[in-house]
Amino acid sequence: MSKPKPHFSKKKRLVIFAIITIAGISFAYYNAQINSGYHHVRMLDFDSYQNGTIPQGFSDVSTDKIPSWIIKSDSSAPSKPNVLEKIPVNDTEDYHIQLIPDSPTSDTANVTMSFKIVSGENAKSAGMILRFIDEKHYFVLMADSANNRLSLCKQTPEYLICNYDKTVTIDPGQWHTMKAIISSQGIAGFIDDQLLIRSNDHNYVNGAVGMWTKKDTGAYFDDFKVEY
Repeated sequence: MSKPKPHFSKKKRLVIFAIITIAGISFAYYNAQINSGYHHVRMLDFDSYQNGTIPQGFSDVSTDKIPSWIIKSDSSAPSKPNVLEKIPVNDTEDYHIQLIPDSPTSDTANVTMSFKIVSGENAKSAGMILRFIDEKHYFVLMADSANNRLSLCKQTPEYLICNYDKTVTIDPGQWHTMKAIISSQGIAGFIDDQLLIRSNDHNYVNGAVGMWTKKDTGAYFDDFKVEY
């Protein structure tokens, strides 16, 4: 006589499904990072540009009407002497986007950068643009030093929707590193080499990458690197 099959409640089935899903996503990200076979590298350290200038080509891929991304010499830069500075400007824009000239658009990539939030009255948030199609369709991995959190947000034609949040200390005036692993399975987000966010969102699969700030945030960026 065969034994009856074990009965699982709906709640237990959902818990088991969630564990399997998380394990699957983690494995997919691991494979994306280790076995993706990146063949190309794009690196920007901003050190070949002159202090106080707008790098050639950058103004063409910025969403700002007023030029506000310039080269600045900074003795604390991860790679001296220069960084790319986002200057706060008196405008009504909620978000400021600076794409990388000739940005790759691979659906599998490893994107890293260093950043430092230096000022902001209405916001202190800076981040990394991912899968950018246009101003109404992109992702941003956002570090918010006012609320000490990392968020993965999706810009839609109507709203910026932040479905993934994780508490983490973002010290203003201090350099941090940010990394995103992009694969066909989704996006993983890191701060200071700590994996904090795993998303299996498949929207906007291909798109450009770049830097992002919110409202009047002043921030420095350095060592922007894309492996794809």
